[in-house]
Amino acid sequence: MSKIKKLIDEVATFLLDMDGVLYIGNTPIEGAAKTVLHLRKKDKKIIFVTNNSTNTRHEYVQKLAKMGIAARVSDIFTAGYVARLYLRERAPRARVLVVGGLGLKKEIINGGFKVLTDRRAEEADFVVVGLDRAINYKKLTAGVRALLAGAELIAMNMDATYPTEGGLCPGAGAFVGALSASSGKQPKVVIGKPSPFMIKLALDMVGSRPSKTAIVGDKLSTDILAGKRFGLKTILVLSGATSKRDIKKIKVGKMPDLVVPSIKSLMVEK
Repeated sequence: MSKIKKLIDEVATFLLDMDGVLYIGNTPIEGAAKTVLHLRKKDKKIIFVTNNSTNTRHEYVQKLAKMGIAARVSDIFTAGYVARLYLRERAPRARVLVVGGLGLKKEIINGGFKVLTDRRAEEADFVVVGLDRAINYKKLTAGVRALLAGAELIAMNMDATYPTEGGLCPGAGAFVGALSASSGKQPKVVIGKPSPFMIKLALDMVGSRPSKTAIVGDKLSTDILAGKRFGLKTILVLSGATSKRDIKKIKVGKMPDLVVPSIKSLMVEK
């Protein structure tokens, strides 16, 4: 029995990162849709988990559908959605300044929060920061003023980069870093991987135990670290942010359970 098949047989639930695992930008990774279908035919639960907050869960359902991957809204956990649940539990009447994409803003609004304009930034209780492809000086200035006025900083993730068709681009961590440097404030909480919030929420909702769950991701510092912290099986794909050269630098004890070229490698029968 191959090592890949043995791990698959031991697992009931797969947590799949999306950027770098299922697609790069809007380009599907070869074999991704067929592999998801293959795992489902083996009665595996498939949950999609992403640090990317630029889209809502509904929008991710549509994006995946265009690539031949069926998903329900309840199958998808984004950093924006988890941030919304985090705030609802701890500060349901919070006033929020969003420094991020439209998808993140929609998630916060759908949570019933008052989202402030840049002109009212100093009234914010929280500054929620995610990937923003339209970031500008005005948005960063509003974020700094809110933080200096007493708002708490919530980061969707600390990813310095994310993969695109044209190569690596600045991630949400770059914007969090800019706001932290300017305000002197560190994030009160980091919502996305390797933080446990997203992983715990996903496992609780599907009723899966860590020992019966595997996470598939393209980043050692987020997906694999999150999996190891939570006791999951870990599968690193080399189709995104991590290269073969990076594997040689992994310290003892940090190595994923499996390293494969792409998610297509999980489509095995024997």
